[in-house]
Amino acid sequence: MGQYATWAGTLLTPDEPLVIVADPGAEVDSAMRLGRIGFDQVVGYLDGGLASAASTPNLITATERVGADVAASRLGSATPPLIVDVRAAPERAQRYIGGSVHLPLNHLAERLSEIPTGRPVILHCAGGYRSSIAASLLQCHGFTDVSELAGGIAAWETAGLPVITA
Repeated sequence: MGQYATWAGTLLTPDEPLVIVADPGAEVDSAMRLGRIGFDQVVGYLDGGLASAASTPNLITATERVGADVAASRLGSATPPLIVDVRAAPERAQRYIGGSVHLPLNHLAERLSEIPTGRPVILHCAGGYRSSIAASLLQCHGFTDVSELAGGIAAWETAGLPVITA
């Protein structure tokens, strides 16, 4: 579960009721991890995990994950997306994708107004975990044309695409 509790503590409020969506068998561990950081308002879990929601697709929003080559191609289009880097400041200081906007995940909710609503958005982090959270956050706030850079900036570099270094 990696940084599950850390990001829950950063992005959620402990007094709000929570429903856990986890792989079957992981619900108790998820609730325990949340409880350790003061999130004890777990009111239930989705029986069967995310797979059980397949019968009600209107409850789930999927996020497109694009490869570095597709992202680069879209950047060269007539209507290029906004690339949003959700990594921490020290990570960005080492290297970043030219033209990207830096909105760290832990400040994204308070800075949503900096993202134009009528423009496609591609989110990226180092490897994909934080950009997935960021995509969910944007979609919850009405952004509809949201994609993630699969593999993050590491995949961008592996594809031989340019980065700006310090």
